[in-house]
Amino acid sequence: MSKLSRPAPKNNKRSANPRVVMVKTIKARMLGGIDRDLFQGQLINVSKTGAQFYSNKFIETNASVVLDLDSLDGSHSVAFEGRAVWARKNPLKTMGRYAYGVNFEKMTPDLVKFLEMNYSLASAAE
Repeated sequence: MSKLSRPAPKNNKRSANPRVVMVKTIKARMLGGIDRDLFQGQLINVSKTGAQFYSNKFIETNASVVLDLDSLDGSHSVAFEGRAVWARKNPLKTMGRYAYGVNFEKMTPDLVKFLEMNYSLASAAE
């Protein structure tokens, strides 16, 4: 197992990309490699550029991952592809042994709209 590390912050863009804080069970899976099985995680926050989640699944930093985020009414989920940009052990372990930061990749206007409508993220025009 490689060391879990968190890169030094570059520019803190949180004000440009507000996050919505929540605790919500999600399904996730790895992209590429041999381990593509679904695993469960706890979504902690989400923005238009990424998300933080906890899981018992170990994920290497820089690994490609897909987070399946449910619609508000639970009728369907939408897959968000991203890359684990940081990982650390979760000291409390109540919602998962590891905490991850994922930057979303391949964002489209439809994916942004889904987040705006289902995760209370304001549109850029507001």
